[in-house]
Amino acid sequence: MKKTFSDMVFAMVAFLAFSFAATTPAYAYLDGATVSMALQALTGAVASVLLFGKLYWAKVKSVFKRQQD
Repeated sequence: MKKTFSDMVFAMVAFLAFSFAATTPAYAYLDGATVSMALQALTGAVASVLLFGKLYWAKVKSVFKRQQD
């Protein structure tokens, strides 16, 4: 049986629907320090990706640059 893309999408949607339907409330508390730490981690990850892109963009660009004789 060959699985098609629509079958895979249906399976993912069904899994997510059943997962969310079966959850119970956590009654958890997130204080300001936790949210601040999460935002700091997200900001650091974005900065790391941008720095990596900046450092290696010249190398990628040089592969496609035309050589002048």
